[in-house]
Amino acid sequence: MRGTLRRLTTGRDLIFSELIPDQVIPVEMRQGAAGNDERHPAQVPRGGVAFMTEAPSVPRYDIVVVSAPDAARTRSMLPIVQELHRRDHRIRYLTTQEFAAQAVALGVDVLVHRSCPAYGSHAEPRECTGRVDPAGVEDTLDCLEEICADVADDVPDLVLYETSSRIVARLLTCRWNRPAVQIFPSFAWADALVPDDAPAREAGAEVWRGSLPEYTRKRLDRFLSEHPGISAGDFYTRAEPLSIALLPRAFQTDGHLFDSRVAFVGPCIPERRMDERWLPPANGLPIVFLALDPELFHAGPAFLQNVVDALAGQPVHLVVTTDGEVEGWPQWEDLPPNVEVQVRAPRAVVLRWAAAYICHPDLNSVMESLYFNTPLVAVPRSDSERAVADRVAELGLGVQLPPEAAAPEQLVDALRTLLGDVHTRCRVRALQREARRAGGARRAADEIERYLEWIYEP
Repeated sequence: MRGTLRRLTTGRDLIFSELIPDQVIPVEMRQGAAGNDERHPAQVPRGGVAFMTEAPSVPRYDIVVVSAPDAARTRSMLPIVQELHRRDHRIRYLTTQEFAAQAVALGVDVLVHRSCPAYGSHAEPRECTGRVDPAGVEDTLDCLEEICADVADDVPDLVLYETSSRIVARLLTCRWNRPAVQIFPSFAWADALVPDDAPAREAGAEVWRGSLPEYTRKRLDRFLSEHPGISAGDFYTRAEPLSIALLPRAFQTDGHLFDSRVAFVGPCIPERRMDERWLPPANGLPIVFLALDPELFHAGPAFLQNVVDALAGQPVHLVVTTDGEVEGWPQWEDLPPNVEVQVRAPRAVVLRWAAAYICHPDLNSVMESLYFNTPLVAVPRSDSERAVADRVAELGLGVQLPPEAAAPEQLVDALRTLLGDVHTRCRVRALQREARRAGGARRAADEIERYLEWIYEP
């Protein structure tokens, strides 16, 4: 059944009062913009920080944000959303009810969508490898119609989206004739390396369209027929003039191949909330942060209990987080003095003190760990996490253990190796410097603002 969009507001009425002229070259521009500017997208200016001398009476730009309903991606996107909102841009954030409260807390408008393109296990989008599930395309077209109906007469200046939402976001840009900025929450994809070659884009798009069922293909063709001059390659295989990767270039595989269309801004760390408090104990032991999902292990909660027991026998202070989950976790009693279990440990706070982080390596977790100078024991759950774990091992930033090899004894051995390896700590410190110099959410907002000014202002 098709879902519905519901608007959540913050009590502040934001008014978009600027009129967009009808003549658009190549995208619709505000009055006074240089419509015949022939600059190549790679020439978008970079560097510097935009300062505001006084608060404007109306929003500077109107931005719709499209992000997957997933904890890791939401955690990555919200710092950028918050920074743009601080700079007096109007933000409308599209998500599901599960994540709506987090966006509302930032003071932005939220559009709640009750259905969305399907996601696979471990919140990994079915299309993350570039192969699109036909059912996901159907859901995407449904989602597109709902968003367009809700936004209808209030079209934004920009669509900001992360990669797993790229098809619905690019369909929106085609319908609204608006520019877009893509966020890579994990490694930057090959789209960003594709030259501005329309025939090559179309060839790739035709291969993709040919894999769709007839009904879905006809529905997609109807959309394209309503927008003459737009092809499938424009929203599936194109490289955006500006994309933002949430990692330092040094961590990106083949990072030297990406040109100025991709800004590597490093990790975007959420601001610490007042209720996020944690201090290390007075025992002076190295802090080890453990965040593993017991459902991944066939032995169930008993396996995790054995892992904790094995690590508790080491000269470390072990912090175990269930990441908000209670069901399926062992009920520990009479914990050793060097072990603490928290339902929801503040990750960024604990990592400030941690000597090692044992986790499932989605890029968001790894970037936070490196940002706080913490080496890793990486236990990947999926193909995307395996790619991140491979890069961690390749750069010498930690130890990689596949789930089938992550027995308690192997975890203890990996931890001992990590804690005693001075060279690994030096490499992590070097990557930490790269991550912090990259700029984070402020740099991302700077890049987005410069791109908007390049498009809309003379």
